[in-house]
Amino acid sequence: MSVQWGMVTSVVMPGGWHYVQNLSGGLTHKIIGFSFEQLLDNILEFRRRHIELCGSESASIEAVRSDLRTYLCTHFRQNCAGSHSVPHVGGIGIVNQGYHRPIDRAGNWLAEVSKHKNEFVDIGLAGQRAQICAQCPSNIRWETPCAPCNENIQVRLQNFKGNLRTPYDSHLFMCRVFGHVNQASIWMIDTQSTPIHEVPAHCWKISEHGN
Repeated sequence: MSVQWGMVTSVVMPGGWHYVQNLSGGLTHKIIGFSFEQLLDNILEFRRRHIELCGSESASIEAVRSDLRTYLCTHFRQNCAGSHSVPHVGGIGIVNQGYHRPIDRAGNWLAEVSKHKNEFVDIGLAGQRAQICAQCPSNIRWETPCAPCNENIQVRLQNFKGNLRTPYDSHLFMCRVFGHVNQASIWMIDTQSTPIHEVPAHCWKISEHGN
């Protein structure tokens, strides 16, 4: 998996690489590219040629990267490797800005652990952990109806854990408490995570580390 500036560049966004540029007067213009790098160049070139429509402050490579990342993380989550959250509407129009979908938490965790040099446990310990996770009610599914989104997580998971396998893999999903992708976390000495919900008493993270 290739990631640049918080954006997944090895998976082509639906509809091809493109960006919808907001213009003055409420108009928009669709900018396309044959690759991620070309899209960046085309956005920058367009903004520099049309400063009167886009604003001078937007005509820098830093602004282009930031705006493209926001666009991808808002509309195409499979191309977002950052920690942007998606507003969740619940009740009578109440918006919870802190809500993260399971697939987003899974992607964010994979992006975080990929930044570190990770060490792994032996298959015996990983198997014990897997058995615990497979029976845990906090082991929740992260898949969505979006096939490209799911495939992106699967590819990133496979790239991370390689040939590591346990007999319980088909029953391992995502940890609601820690945000782990369980097929990977059961192998790790340090999962680079902290709980956001109450930890089950039987959790291997508690019995092994006390946290």
